[in-house]
Amino acid sequence: MGIPKRVAVFLDGTWNTVGDNTNVWRLKSLCDPADPQQTVYYSVGVGTQLGEKIRGGLFGYGLDHEITDAYKWLVDNYNEGDKLFIFGFSRGAYTARSLSGFISKCGLLKPGSPLSINQLYDRYRRRTDKTIRGLLQSVESGTTSQANLTLEELWLLRYSNPISIDFIGIWDTVGSLGIPIGIKRNIAKYRFLDTHLRLSNAHAYHALAIDEHRASFSPTLWTKTTLAGANPAPARPVENVEQRWFAGAHANVGGGYPSDLLAQIPLRWLMAKAASHGLKFRWTVEIDQTNVDPPVADSYASFLWGIYGRFSSRYFRPIGASPSVGTVATTSIINETIDRSVFDRWRRNPSYRPQNLDDWAKRNGADPSKIMGSVLATDPNVNVPD
Repeated sequence: MGIPKRVAVFLDGTWNTVGDNTNVWRLKSLCDPADPQQTVYYSVGVGTQLGEKIRGGLFGYGLDHEITDAYKWLVDNYNEGDKLFIFGFSRGAYTARSLSGFISKCGLLKPGSPLSINQLYDRYRRRTDKTIRGLLQSVESGTTSQANLTLEELWLLRYSNPISIDFIGIWDTVGSLGIPIGIKRNIAKYRFLDTHLRLSNAHAYHALAIDEHRASFSPTLWTKTTLAGANPAPARPVENVEQRWFAGAHANVGGGYPSDLLAQIPLRWLMAKAASHGLKFRWTVEIDQTNVDPPVADSYASFLWGIYGRFSSRYFRPIGASPSVGTVATTSIINETIDRSVFDRWRRNPSYRPQNLDDWAKRNGADPSKIMGSVLATDPNVNVPD
């Protein structure tokens, strides 16, 4: 085994093309190409033709291939001991989370395995099949005998490695499938995908857009579910897992608008997080001060040439929502925070008064103009590292 290297996977959104200046593309281009201990993979998403974009954006077309293509690249390039980083924006964020779920459930195949990637992906699709770690645990504890394993299970244990994902960094996952608009019968086959946070995700960070008002672009945050009567899983430290709100619409946070300085702030945040965990960059991004209050895009008004607003009301994403308590389980959002730049903007710009941020402040008895620094969304009196 050689010197461990850093392996980074970058997955862009459906509607983007190479050079669209998304934060995924920017971060990939900032990676140091001269470092022999670092290798990167970039996917622009589904095709570059309008028809492919529409099929991908509306119906999930190409999602399976995006996941398995990235997985195949990892089989060819990842070696035991390497550090794995995964990044994504929008539909690419959903793809990144699905790839992470695929690896968490099935491990990473060793080159030359008699199991194919498609076989393994089919196993991933079947919710009832045991994870590779579950199988290992049951065999090692004696709960299950190897004689009782299927051939596929035996091969999974022999030819796949249960690796950890050192870092996952995503910008604004939208919709339950990362697909903002969808027809249920056409996208139902993708609902098997596992996008939850797993213990094999050592460090995970999610940048979120406060000012996205399209209801069909509702954010998909990482959550924790605790069954009634069960002990909750140990809390993840905010230093390791964080979901942070930034000023801006969907593509202000994930990038893609021309000459948009707002996107620099969430880019710099995730870049700093990745650098602190070992990813090497050619240079750092400094916040451009040409315009200290870059405009927030009104994506709601402009979407689909203004037609969208005729059929859908303006939506305000909830910030710091209370846990959802049911008779069977309680679901809560994991480590939700608000960036200091949001409060700086509130102080500088009297016209910046997002309804959802104002509602959050009133619920928590907070004055946004007096908050200095980044804070927990569940308690504005608790500061978190920038």
